[in-house]
Amino acid sequence: MEKLIRLWEESLEQNTFIDAVWSNPRIKLDQYEKITCKRILLKSEVLLQFTLYKNNKAYHENCKLSEVAAFLRNNAQNFKQLQLYTTTYDYQALINKKGEANIKRKAATKKQDTSLSHNRQKQYILDEASSKEFLIHLGLMSNDGQIKPSKYDKYKQINKYLETIESVMATLNQDFIRIIDFGCGKSYLTFAMYHYLTHIRGKQVEIVGLDLKEDVIAFCNDLAHSLGYTNLKFQVGDIGQYTTDKTIDMVVSLHACNTATDAALAKAVGWDAKVILAVPCCHHECYTQIHNPLLDPILKHGILKEKIASFITDGMRSLYLESVGYKVNVMEFIDMQHTPKNILIKAIRQGTPNPSALETYKALSEGMHLDLSLPRMLKDRVSH
Repeated sequence: MEKLIRLWEESLEQNTFIDAVWSNPRIKLDQYEKITCKRILLKSEVLLQFTLYKNNKAYHENCKLSEVAAFLRNNAQNFKQLQLYTTTYDYQALINKKGEANIKRKAATKKQDTSLSHNRQKQYILDEASSKEFLIHLGLMSNDGQIKPSKYDKYKQINKYLETIESVMATLNQDFIRIIDFGCGKSYLTFAMYHYLTHIRGKQVEIVGLDLKEDVIAFCNDLAHSLGYTNLKFQVGDIGQYTTDKTIDMVVSLHACNTATDAALAKAVGWDAKVILAVPCCHHECYTQIHNPLLDPILKHGILKEKIASFITDGMRSLYLESVGYKVNVMEFIDMQHTPKNILIKAIRQGTPNPSALETYKALSEGMHLDLSLPRMLKDRVSH
């Protein structure tokens, strides 16, 4: 057994180790049926992951390289055979009841994945190292630099949001970017956006977050001050009443309820914003209006009517944005509030109105007896 352990440790020291398999258990009753081993990269440390199979279930155990000898002594003699694959040779060890190994070798049959690309943790935009202070302040990371298990879903969601921000950076190609975030709430995403644009992309930005809740706005302003985010401001206000004489480059609206989303879209169009990102929430207006004899057998079911109303509303919003000169993509968005409302409308200003899209919008509105808010909100700002 000691000879086998030395062989294993040498393969790790020389970085020739690929993987290994234990098979043919010595006692088949109440015993692991097979054990496999591979290298993984976990939090920048190379470990060995042992997978133990029993009763059609797999159990994982991660070991530091220094712990390999102990694992082998505890488990290897429970099997009659061990296959060790390295970049130089394949080794087959036949193990007797005393734990002694008869080792044979032959030419290597596998190649090493030196990058560990299949085992590497996902590389997030908001990496843990450079974003440590920010993540700790937001309560996502503990003081020892680890993402809290209860916050990992939120961490992944924030990174997904930043992927969307990253996708519009070619449009926001100026050094200074001014952004309005309507209905910002507690603002995990607003803070993440500011951090990404300033600390990761090196942009100068000014972001204003707007929400109706005074306690939330006070919390966000205190946190922005603590982080030293001097150009991130929050204020109490209603979307429809908000005005500014500054140039707005991007408008964000996440989960503004019902026609509040339309108010955000109307503000963005009125400001000629280059980018609009909207995740709508609730679609009561369409639900109360929609009517079409062909669809009535379906619309009589409330749950179906609710879903249809949401899709129709966001489809109509997208069509109207196209009519006033935006290129629109509607995509799935990982929801931050764990609700089914996960449609993202991403609109990039093109500048040229689309009369055909407007005619289609009017025809659909007439066919479904709809008089939705967005065109009415823009009637004084947009002429067709």
